[in-house]
Amino acid sequence: MDLVVVEVSQIQRYVFSANRLRENVGASYLVLQAADDWALEAVLAATGQYNNIVQRNENGKSAYELDDSKRIENDGSMEAEVLYTGGGNFVALFRESEKATQFIRSLSRRTLTDAPALQLVFARHAFEWTIGESLSRAVSAAFERLEANKRGWVHSAPLLGLGVTAVCSSTGLPAIKEYSIEDEKFLVGAEALAKLENVFKARERLQKIVPLPSGYTYPVENIDLLGRTRGEHSHVAVVHIDGNDMGKRKKSIGESYDDPSKNRGYTIAMRNFSRGIKKAADLALEKTINKLINRIENDTEHEGEKNGKFIVLYGKDNKNNVDYSNLITRIELAKKNDEDNLYYLPVLPIIYGGDDLTFVCDGRLGLSLAETYLSAFEEETEKNKDFNERITSSAGIAMVKSHYPFAQAYKLAEELCRSAKNYRRRAKADNTSDTSFMDWHFALSGFSGTLEEIRHREYQVREGSLTLRPVSLGENSSQPSYRSWLIVKKTVAAFQKEEWLQRRNKMKAFREALCGGKEEVKQFISKYGMGEKLPVIDESIEEFQLSGWHGGYCGYFDSLELADWFISLEEEGES
Repeated sequence: MDLVVVEVSQIQRYVFSANRLRENVGASYLVLQAADDWALEAVLAATGQYNNIVQRNENGKSAYELDDSKRIENDGSMEAEVLYTGGGNFVALFRESEKATQFIRSLSRRTLTDAPALQLVFARHAFEWTIGESLSRAVSAAFERLEANKRGWVHSAPLLGLGVTAVCSSTGLPAIKEYSIEDEKFLVGAEALAKLENVFKARERLQKIVPLPSGYTYPVENIDLLGRTRGEHSHVAVVHIDGNDMGKRKKSIGESYDDPSKNRGYTIAMRNFSRGIKKAADLALEKTINKLINRIENDTEHEGEKNGKFIVLYGKDNKNNVDYSNLITRIELAKKNDEDNLYYLPVLPIIYGGDDLTFVCDGRLGLSLAETYLSAFEEETEKNKDFNERITSSAGIAMVKSHYPFAQAYKLAEELCRSAKNYRRRAKADNTSDTSFMDWHFALSGFSGTLEEIRHREYQVREGSLTLRPVSLGENSSQPSYRSWLIVKKTVAAFQKEEWLQRRNKMKAFREALCGGKEEVKQFISKYGMGEKLPVIDESIEEFQLSGWHGGYCGYFDSLELADWFISLEEEGES
């Protein structure tokens, strides 16, 4: 038998190389197709009906699933069995080498023609089920060979065109067509054209996973449709979320089923793991989108639908019957056209369906949507009996101007996600209970240097660190209690109250005092007649309230930055 593993390589480069949202969305759809439907169809093309793929029809389109009852070791007529698929990987077992070769050729040809420039990496490993060989070890060996193939990749040198050649506006490669979007016309190459032509298929797939209620649609057309406030600059948040220790979890499954007598058990376990992750991710995304829609509907109901749909940041406090509408700020949802009441939701998932998620949204929703998804993903994985424990994730949120180069914004979000993962790794060194982590950064005027350099340059003062980031989503006993999102969110709520919002000069003075250190903060408290203390951060650490600092960390700077940049999705009375 031939064990074949396939991986879509350099996914982020392929998806985020362009600055047009349409291309990013279409590219994500092509990545998913290559490692899922196209791979399954290539198995069908190579082996006909002699495999474990079940094909069904959904609204005139083919859909596929794996039949667990069909097993290649028991059925001599089976020419291939797909072991599992997910996370950009595809693993299949072929009875004959010739069929494996046909599969590789078929999938390669499809990718070259339908998704130009998308890179697939293949690896083959000889395996015999009947002679007592461990399948988990064979899969591990195949992935080691795949990594070697990636390192030995010989990059192509494409022919850039002969004579006078127009170039693609996205890739710089030879253009093949003039493309138009509304009033904009531009030249595109084969890669960009394939991405653009699949954007609406991508929206159909997203609508299938997370159906939207009547009156809403996803804004795949333009990043300016993600919501804005009249008279203000438009900003977006690029959010990248990745599951923690996924490689270790797969390795642990392999070690549990290392014995050759457990080969079938290993197949079932990996298949269930892959399915479980996808199901949990889809349900978590659905919960997140639905919570956002509920927030919109509640705010719109309070203000009246005649003014459109929107999300209020602050303005009228219905819970405490406080009205400071002169300070009202809200996200106004873009409307598709004047004829109907179809509104664009201010969030668009781009990469989804596995343990990693990337979405773009209005800048003021980035943290609350990330928080909601992280919590929902933990809850969904904890319900699944195939997982020994809940699975946590790490998130990076980059807030930038809407027309900032998208590839740069994603790169920052990815670096912030790594920062959160590294902090979690240190926090979990003593085997404490696990939780998710977040890190974020405002890059409203651009950025230069690494995240570590930026933090040292912009957030390090004589007294210590102005920022508490990264922070844990839940409680984490091995780290200081104040380095928690619960603490940051609580102080943000304090600064979003009328006594602070009506006195912007007071907020500015407090920021300056925090940069100056403990003594300047004490002078600030005295000058502004605040009694003796600041808003409570941690009741067990009174030093924060008296001086703004404790243990080399400032407790309020993050919250002051977020006062105009955080919109909670929680309903009144919800903790």
